[in-house]
Amino acid sequence: MNFKKISQQKISESIAEEIERQLLEGSIRPGERLPSERALAEEFQVSRPSVREAIQLLKSRRLLSARPGGGTYAGESLGDTITEPLVDLLSSNLEVGQDLLEFRHALEGISAYYAATRATDADRKIIQLRFDQVCNKQKTASVQEEAAADVEFHLAIAEASHNVVLLHVMRSLFKLLHKSVQLSFGKLYLDENGRDHVREQHGRILEAIMAGDPDLAKESAHRHIEFVKATLDRFSREDARNQKSMQRLEQITRKLQP
Repeated sequence: MNFKKISQQKISESIAEEIERQLLEGSIRPGERLPSERALAEEFQVSRPSVREAIQLLKSRRLLSARPGGGTYAGESLGDTITEPLVDLLSSNLEVGQDLLEFRHALEGISAYYAATRATDADRKIIQLRFDQVCNKQKTASVQEEAAADVEFHLAIAEASHNVVLLHVMRSLFKLLHKSVQLSFGKLYLDENGRDHVREQHGRILEAIMAGDPDLAKESAHRHIEFVKATLDRFSREDARNQKSMQRLEQITRKLQP
């Protein structure tokens, strides 16, 4: 974390504003533990009572919370606008899954565009680390862990866009995105080359952002989502055909029974 030095004007409120800025920009993530009061006081170069007062102010606004065993944490609700039951309901609905892909097509194209335009050196390193993590998870991890790494890759791109509204919309959809990606992988990987295609598409997005080419980054993000959608549509049609064939077979079998 890289907090700004605090002026003496209304010290506790200034500290609170600085922590709010970190929350808004995504430097402090929902559920992340903050440094201790002493560490914050040293970093802000203020007294511990001023830090304590700022933390209490943010707790009253439900931006921070305390947990059993000690410590102060960013509020979990900051990134959680969709509840678990709703996630299950939405992710199991085929039409909603298509709606989410359409939404991702727009949102992730914009994210990649601005990331290519605005990413700092640190942003690019984070995106590279997230990309490498996805590649490693593809080799060794479960589909659930791989899906989580995939979502973190796309979130890193949203962070690099330096658009706080875009970032928090993506963060608020994290659980839904994770469940959606996990279910998508179950279909995509029925194709033996599915993982290779996803890795290549992620690589193209990464390369365009690293090269600072916003139009290519946006196009690469769009092509990735279009590939996912087309593949899922194909398997859905195949499932529907198989189901109809099985129903006909069952009907014929019943009629032919003595």
